[in-house]
Amino acid sequence: MKTRHRNTTIVLMLCICAATMYAGNRSGTVTAQFLKLPINARASGMGNALVALADGASSIPFNPAGTLNITNFGFSAVYNQWWADISHTFAGAAVNLDDIGTIGVGVMMLATDDMLVRTAAFPEGTGEKFRVVDMAYMVSYARQISQDFGIGLSAKYIKSNIYNDEISAKSIAFDIGTLYNVPILRTRLGISVNNLGRDLTYLNETYSLPTVLRFGARTSIFEEENSKLFAAFQIGRPNDSDEQYNLGVEYVAFSTLSIRGGYRFNYDAEDWSAGAGIDLISIGLNGQIDYAYTNYKTLPGTHMFTIEMGF
Repeated sequence: MKTRHRNTTIVLMLCICAATMYAGNRSGTVTAQFLKLPINARASGMGNALVALADGASSIPFNPAGTLNITNFGFSAVYNQWWADISHTFAGAAVNLDDIGTIGVGVMMLATDDMLVRTAAFPEGTGEKFRVVDMAYMVSYARQISQDFGIGLSAKYIKSNIYNDEISAKSIAFDIGTLYNVPILRTRLGISVNNLGRDLTYLNETYSLPTVLRFGARTSIFEEENSKLFAAFQIGRPNDSDEQYNLGVEYVAFSTLSIRGGYRFNYDAEDWSAGAGIDLISIGLNGQIDYAYTNYKTLPGTHMFTIEMGF
């Protein structure tokens, strides 16, 4: 029975993937780009090859099947400092309900500081201020179909304010993601389709959501008692650009310290990245703190921090 459910799910995912791949390039007509930003420092440090690296509550925005790795209760917080005082943050939590599955919630935000309203008559400012704020509220559900295969679904309520609440747009979108372990190859496969939903309309202008299909793999190159080396690869197909490729490696020493590096291929702005992580088990906590630096070709690099905790 579980094998039949798994095969049905795989066929459904392939149909969705095919529809996404041939939906066409909508460059210049896609908004809510904050939904495509990296949301996990471990994955970001590994070239953002994230779909097969999904693990814990921080996976809710990109592959909710990753919440199945939570034993009881998990919490994650992410901070990504961007340019021009723009901050990108995420907070999420998930609980494993045994035979029922794993249920999670999360919220993601991209926001500017207050800015002065300037006009031709008042170039130094009218005294009014405004902010640009993009937010997504998420609810996810994941279930283990078989010992090696899991699937997750997420629903997102998206609200984009480009001038306080006066000029804004709202939408609902859905994600679907899977993880499949292949023990004989010491490999984990991941597939996800993100941001399937209704277009956003600002005033009289309508824009598509940034739908993206991702396929990736994470494999163990070698594992010894105090030394492990992993590699991750991903192919992504956004609806507003050509295929993108992500490659990353991770070296783990003494099951405590992780060093990472990666590269993004066919991206307009970013290229290489690096990062590190510390497992908190040495101080008696079930969790990890990760850091990632992403280099940009013409802009300053960004710094991301993630804390993932289990209880």
